[in-house]
Order: sequence, then C-alpha cells, then structure tokens
Amino acid sequence: MIEITLFYQDKKLTGIESKGHSNYADRGSDIICAAVSVLMQSLMLGLSDVARLNSLVIQINDEIPLIKISWQKKYSEKISLLVKTVAESLKIIAADNAGYVKINTEEVKQ
Repeated sequence: MIEITLFYQDKKLTGIESKGHSNYADRGSDIICAAVSVLMQSLMLGLSDVARLNSLVIQINDEIPLIKISWQKKYSEKISLLVKTVAESLKIIAADNAGYVKINTEEVKQ
C-alpha cells in the first residue's frame, strides 16, 4: 500500500510524503504507483524550478520507494495553489483506490 502523509504546521501544508508500493500490479506496470509518482515528481519540479524555493528539502529512496518533499511554513501562501492541487489529486486517487493508497495527516511541531 502507498501511504501518503500530508504534513501540517499551524494548519498550513508544509510537506508531502509518498511511501511504499500500491501492489496493484507488478513494478513498472502499476498505474496507481505511476499516478502518485507523477504527482510527486511534478510537485518537486514545480517547487524547485517554477517557484524556485531554495529551502526545499527532498528525500528520495527508490528501494522503499519513498519521496518526501517539505518546505518552510513561510512559503505556504506562495505555493498554495500548487501544493493544494497535488494534495487534492492524491486524495482523489486514495478515495478511488482505497485498498492501495491511504492518506494520513500529521501535525509538525516547530
């Protein structure tokens, strides 16, 4: 199962993590994993190359698989359209594929 965690600090989205494999199909043929991966990679690209966030923290581990993207709360307003679009898209994928994707939320302390 893919576990998506949305990280919040003072009710502002400050990070998104995708961890695991959906096991919907074999690796390389899994459309659910592909959809989640495309959204996470698009978020990375949008934040780094379009929004040009310098303080972006990205963790990638292909063996788990894991993609974790986090940013400082002070940038939340600047990037809100992008991150909310990705978060809502991930929620739709999870709702449509409940046995393969799960959404969690976590409050981050300063």
